[in-house]
Amino acid sequence: MVKLQVLRHETVKRIFGKVEIETIIKKMEGRKLKQTERNYLYRSIRPKLVAASMLSQESILNEINKDNREDTFAVECNLFHYGYEMISLKKKKGKVIPIEELIVRILVKLPIARFIEAIPIIIIKNHIDKFRLLELASSYGIKNKVGYLLETAFMIRHMNYLTDLLSYLDSNKDNEVSFLVEGDYEFLFKESPQRIKKWRLLGRFFDDDFIRNAKAYL
Repeated sequence: MVKLQVLRHETVKRIFGKVEIETIIKKMEGRKLKQTERNYLYRSIRPKLVAASMLSQESILNEINKDNREDTFAVECNLFHYGYEMISLKKKKGKVIPIEELIVRILVKLPIARFIEAIPIIIIKNHIDKFRLLELASSYGIKNKVGYLLETAFMIRHMNYLTDLLSYLDSNKDNEVSFLVEGDYEFLFKESPQRIKKWRLLGRFFDDDFIRNAKAYL
């Protein structure tokens, strides 16, 4: 039976435990359930199945995948526009996002290493509206992240017009420790470089990697 095969799929096993799956199969086959199994069915299994059905009806997975694809494409196109070509996009065009909004979009919606590593480069290669960037960073609670990446850009090339912004961010850090890229807290607390910790951030980003990246793009 196809339904029984689905229940044994690895993806299903990430949601339901072994006992829960066996209880579902037993119920579907019409076998009598023990009291503990009936408890599993009503207290644990049914709520999960109801939630899965609701998510499926609303096409939540499709919406998540669509957004990720669209956001990734938009970010890649705009990085190319601002002088950071990750892949060949010369035949593809996307709507231009102001650079300050692009930086925030990466840090808030797509905080993955390959995009974050691009931020110091596009800061160096383009003019930044420092007041707009500060406004957005404050609104989204990412002042520390912007400060760290701005300092990284300064490590590669000094920019006089952004000195006051860097100084302000350095003096007005948010107290909360946050991930630059999501990971295991205990591991990253031990392994994050000191400069990133100074900004109350956690992440495996190294100055030498940023410098090598700059040599390729500047």
